[in-house]
Amino acid sequence: MCTYSGGLGVLAGDTLKTFADFGFTAVGISLLAEKGYVEQEFDAKGKQISLPEPWNKEQYLSKLPFTIEIPFKDRTVTCAVWQYSINGKSGQKVPVYFLDTNLSENNDYDRTLTSHLYGGDSNYRLCQEYLLGAGGFSLLNKLGFSPEKVRIYHLNEGHAAFTALSLHAWAKKMRSSHKEIIKLVQSKVVFTTHTPVPAGHDIFSKSDVGKTLPPLQFRLLPEKAYDNGDLNMTRLSLYYAGTVTCVARTHEKVTEEMFPEYNVIPITNGVYHLQWTHPIFKKLYDDYIPSWRIDPYSLQKALTIPNNKVWEAHTQAKRELIEYVHETSTFKLSVNHFTLGFARRVTLYKRATLILSDIKKLQEITAKAGPLQIIFAGEAHPQDREAANLIAEIFQKAGQVKSGVTIAYLEDYNMDLALKLTAGVDVWLNTPQRPYEASGTSGMKAALNTVPHLSVLDGWWPEGWIEGITGWSIGSRLPTSYPEGESSQKYTVADLYNKLANKILPLYYNDRPGFIQMMKHAAALNGSLFNTYRMLKEYIAKVYFPK
Repeated sequence: MCTYSGGLGVLAGDTLKTFADFGFTAVGISLLAEKGYVEQEFDAKGKQISLPEPWNKEQYLSKLPFTIEIPFKDRTVTCAVWQYSINGKSGQKVPVYFLDTNLSENNDYDRTLTSHLYGGDSNYRLCQEYLLGAGGFSLLNKLGFSPEKVRIYHLNEGHAAFTALSLHAWAKKMRSSHKEIIKLVQSKVVFTTHTPVPAGHDIFSKSDVGKTLPPLQFRLLPEKAYDNGDLNMTRLSLYYAGTVTCVARTHEKVTEEMFPEYNVIPITNGVYHLQWTHPIFKKLYDDYIPSWRIDPYSLQKALTIPNNKVWEAHTQAKRELIEYVHETSTFKLSVNHFTLGFARRVTLYKRATLILSDIKKLQEITAKAGPLQIIFAGEAHPQDREAANLIAEIFQKAGQVKSGVTIAYLEDYNMDLALKLTAGVDVWLNTPQRPYEASGTSGMKAALNTVPHLSVLDGWWPEGWIEGITGWSIGSRLPTSYPEGESSQKYTVADLYNKLANKILPLYYNDRPGFIQMMKHAAALNGSLFNTYRMLKEYIAKVYFPK
């Protein structure tokens, strides 16, 4: 079951699990994505074959005994509603509702609106977002969560911005002046922007919006929501948001440069520690830090765990990962060889091929310092040819390696594989082009499993980075909001190779106690902090219930 494509979807799930643990009343709303995201296969040359990933909704969800109707300009779309319940440690249940248009009441086109996660053209996406925003608002009212009872509508990215438009229509019945109406809406809307990448900021032509939205809703759209005559969903969200947040301190600077008229509160992302700690490490922490499950900050005591116990747990997790690689692919790896992990949604700015810039140089490094294994995983969007070409390039370069370096690319990246990888590799690699990594969370998952981070100083890493203690930086030590040019990228590659040759590989092969000490610091300093328990406490104190 895959109703998400990358980190934001996983973050949403992690956050709702934390709400449930804390005993808070919260609701998640999404579209069904009945055909999933993508099931990935490769041909002999590494070309991604993207297949549908249908799943049985009846197996996972409960259908509610009613439908909701969403008026569009020229028709009404009927939605079935399915529920999934998250059970928290507090006993609280947090429901997640999925809207489903695959009903006989709808025309053939509308029946597909909840079939694909990111499918179709711009009009398809516009209809999906109106369905999510207006439909989500209507559903909450149907469930008894009227605007008078809802404390916060939290919009993640601009995809749900039409929720605020529905709130505006409600507020017009409650207040008389325009200023009071907008103030009332803003008191209930929180907006979080998660990326500076243009693809994360949907834009629709005004004419298409006029053909889709009911006339009343269309007339409510504010002029400030338009960019060069087109509707910008991020600007629509910003207009109605009383509070705007971003997902890391570095991301705050980037966001305020993009939208200088707004004040932005940085709340750095986290991961749900009970989801992303491998069972082997759960047992280790249970033995030495019993409070870690209810208080992940207590993972700072990881420094007191005996070195041999940490290494024993890591070796077990690494052996499990390598056995999985052998069972599911033709790649051959060794548990004794230093292993880098690189796994995430494949897109250009994440630069998956950066470490392979000079295969000959990598081989020279490993000839002196010791063997290197690199495990890649990740799916390219079916319509993103450039990302698919990156995967094929990795396969091509893997074929060029003669000795010293082993490269593996694993199919069908999912949460189960992510857990195996973030616990089983020796160091986690991240090489985004600044400033496009707003946060990133995979390195946080690795830290929970005592895996140090090797990363460009972007996203969350400037906050968790202590050179030679929790991991290593790549490239400039001074994060900037400006993209890296060609000369800067050459320096970044050179610095990455220098760290491997002179710091990381020698530490791993020649100073095992020193390497284990870094592993313990990764968990103690970063695993204890970059989790959703800390993140949600910040939202509660700074956003949901500020003093």
